[in-house]
Amino acid sequence: MSQESIGRWHDEFISWYESLHYNNVLFMFKGDFSQDLINSIVRLTDNMSELALENTVVKQRLTGTIVECLQNICRHGESNAEDKLCKPGIILLRRKSGSYILNIGNILPIAKVDNMKKYINKVNSLDKQGLSSLHKEVLQNAELYGKYGADIGLINVARNSEKMFGSNFHEINKNYSFFSLEVYV
Repeated sequence: MSQESIGRWHDEFISWYESLHYNNVLFMFKGDFSQDLINSIVRLTDNMSELALENTVVKQRLTGTIVECLQNICRHGESNAEDKLCKPGIILLRRKSGSYILNIGNILPIAKVDNMKKYINKVNSLDKQGLSSLHKEVLQNAELYGKYGADIGLINVARNSEKMFGSNFHEINKNYSFFSLEVYV
């Protein structure tokens, strides 16, 4: 690598670092998720200096939201590669105006996009009481809601969030879409 290339790379790295600092990025990870990795991320975020003086309720809501979102990647995420054991995803945690903003993303089969959009809209349309009622319904009808109670995770995320969460679906190819979710805690 030439000195010029090293210098250009260094300048880009510094610019990237300054962008992360400016946007108050506290944590990010992109890669393959597993339960062990989720445990490590939770331990890491729990011990972040930015959270040291935070209210216990906020810490618990943030931790619960992180766990739910990452478990959804592990349990329901897909891979567009031949190796179906790979569950790639991304997590980004930042702070803005007194809120923690959690962005997560993972691959989802195109065939599941419409149902996911409908369910997100349903959850986002409910108030706290409606979320509580839906939570009870899902628990009582587990056979309708899948092996891991997939719908419970999204309900819990909504219950922990300050406001409706945002979502986006970006088509990767004819079979897969990249699903992203933004949650304010």
